[in-house]
Amino acid sequence: MNAGEIKKKASEFFTEYLNHTIDNCCGNETTAEGIDDFFPLDVLKNTNRFSDTLKDHSQEMVELFLHSKNKTGIGYSLEMESVNTRSNGRKSIIKRVYFAEENDYLDYINVRGRVENLKAALTVLSQDGILPAPQLRNWAKKHVKDLTVAHNEGAVFWHNIALCALWSSKKSKDKSFQIQPDFLEANRNLIQSLFSTGETEIQITQAPIEHVQENIQTQAVIPIQQAAQLPQATEPVVIDSIAGESIPTAKSKPFSIRFRSLSANSPLKLGRLVPKEIALPLDDFIHLNQTNFLKEITTILIVGSETVFQSFLPSEHVLCIFGPDYAVNALKLCEWFSRYQLIYFGDISEHCFDVLSAFRNSWAKTETMCMDGNTWEKFFNHAESGPHLKNNAIPKNLTDSEKTTFLALRLAAGKSKLLQEKIPLEYMNQFLDAIKICGSDDDESAENPE
Repeated sequence: MNAGEIKKKASEFFTEYLNHTIDNCCGNETTAEGIDDFFPLDVLKNTNRFSDTLKDHSQEMVELFLHSKNKTGIGYSLEMESVNTRSNGRKSIIKRVYFAEENDYLDYINVRGRVENLKAALTVLSQDGILPAPQLRNWAKKHVKDLTVAHNEGAVFWHNIALCALWSSKKSKDKSFQIQPDFLEANRNLIQSLFSTGETEIQITQAPIEHVQENIQTQAVIPIQQAAQLPQATEPVVIDSIAGESIPTAKSKPFSIRFRSLSANSPLKLGRLVPKEIALPLDDFIHLNQTNFLKEITTILIVGSETVFQSFLPSEHVLCIFGPDYAVNALKLCEWFSRYQLIYFGDISEHCFDVLSAFRNSWAKTETMCMDGNTWEKFFNHAESGPHLKNNAIPKNLTDSEKTTFLALRLAAGKSKLLQEKIPLEYMNQFLDAIKICGSDDDESAENPE
């Protein structure tokens, strides 16, 4: 017995593991205990190969032990037993080879990333209500390879797939839905499969442990998690027929960016008109630096709440943008952002810290306002219950102080979210003024996220 045999034997359990995982993700009552009832996973039990010829196999035992979790802290575990042998006296033998935890198993056979892709996809499809649990379970077992592929857009890819399928099956009434033709064309078969699945219970017979495409380039729908919160209402999409089913096309209005100037010295001017706010299609907004709207502007403030966006008090040299949820990621196209101080203001919640972290993938020097520990403690009495991130994840692109605040949210029982609207406007303005002073004096003084 050697490490190669253990890996081969462990791989043989992958099909069973996938069936179990999909059942668990799709709410099968027979797996209500979750993945915990699958582990520990015994790969080999009652091994007695070493008992009679212990000297011949002593080196193999040493090698197995040196590469086991007993020694390294990861991988397979060994259960040892002391026995009497005919020729070697009392010696230790390997009684059992097993994987104690799920991650030990997945890392050892090198499929952890694929399984995380599958779980994330099924979580999104379940939350979007695309299919009843039994049908989603059957569909998932037919499309395991699709579900384990990594997409550049992450879970947003599957949210967009669900939106397309819901439109196609006429289950969605959202009139603000948008789609790019290339995305529809590249994923047409996958979209159609979601509303043509059967109800007969099936099982995976061959797991895609080999030859799974690791990366796929697709052109995605604009990454908006909640289309109902788009800044402007749009006309109904035009429905075309593809293979007898209705599929949305790219004839809806473009995604728009709403913005307003907080500066009395640099208001937004359209001839003689001075509107309180303006909404521009994203394709036009990315060229805003070619207009006079940014004259004397030094700070770009992105606000997640529409109420706060509309009621923010005046502040010189500040352009305020409404950026709900993950829709802020569309602003990565604004190359001119690099010449301005960027500030993000969201709820003090795990969700908004995750939005901030994602935004920093494009704009690493983004600062925050009113998302700190002092604000959290000062207005803690106004906090309310909020959801935690999936798998208790911690966003990567946070400063040390932001991580401290994030962990405080996680530990606060029943009070893990402070809405922006609960913070007084005067407090917001004082906070913004303090950041502006720091930013103008020393642009490099802000703590950089990891």
